[in-house]
Amino acid sequence: MKIEYGVPMHFDLTGFSAEQNFAFLDLLILGMHADEPLKKLLAAMGFADETARRREFDQSVARVSPGIQTIPKARKLALSLADAFTFRPQQKQVYAAVEEIMTFDNNISTWENTLLMELRMKFRL
Repeated sequence: MKIEYGVPMHFDLTGFSAEQNFAFLDLLILGMHADEPLKKLLAAMGFADETARRREFDQSVARVSPGIQTIPKARKLALSLADAFTFRPQQKQVYAAVEEIMTFDNNISTWENTLLMELRMKFRL
């Protein structure tokens, strides 16, 4: 299923396992610091009603929250989540989505730059 994000961003979850879907969601949450526009991604993952989407969003935030306290924790979490993606096309798609979300405002913090650099190295991009 392809999802348009509202800005020029598309997600193609074809071939992603359940673990990869959740890792993808967690990486996006990590990159966005729990920004709201992930409703379409959650709907594509099968969470059709608002209650289910909110519950899954909250669970993802809870999984990611301990990892956004410091750059070293964020790095460790990002690399752990990135392990879920072993196929090159998925790695490229996940990286592009995280990068687009993090650079959308044209203001890349040290934290964001570190996370992107670590994902680039992990995925060998």
